[in-house]
Amino acid sequence: MVIVGCARACDQGWLRELMGRFGLQARLAEGGERWDVFVDEQGNVRGGGQVITCGLDRRCTLTASSLLQEGGLATLQRTMFTLWGQEIQPREVPLTGLPRGRELTAAALLLLLGHCI
Repeated sequence: MVIVGCARACDQGWLRELMGRFGLQARLAEGGERWDVFVDEQGNVRGGGQVITCGLDRRCTLTASSLLQEGGLATLQRTMFTLWGQEIQPREVPLTGLPRGRELTAAALLLLLGHCI
């Protein structure tokens, strides 16, 4: 079971919903519990010794590439690894069905947890 921490209490709702919807073997950290993955204040995802930055800047690891497509697309700009060491090469990532306003962060979390989206 992967423990997910988050800096902002307001992120707990959509994170809980995302984990349930995708059947992730993950749960939110409780109290001061040690986490495996952390969502910071800016929506970046930390885990497995890496930081997946999420935003509109071309220097971000995961950035929006086409919001005009149905559901939108993001681009994984560089190679990353799942928590279990599986390499994920740069590619387009669909954002369909991800929490509105948190699409990039949700996609980063799913990639880190090895969920094909």
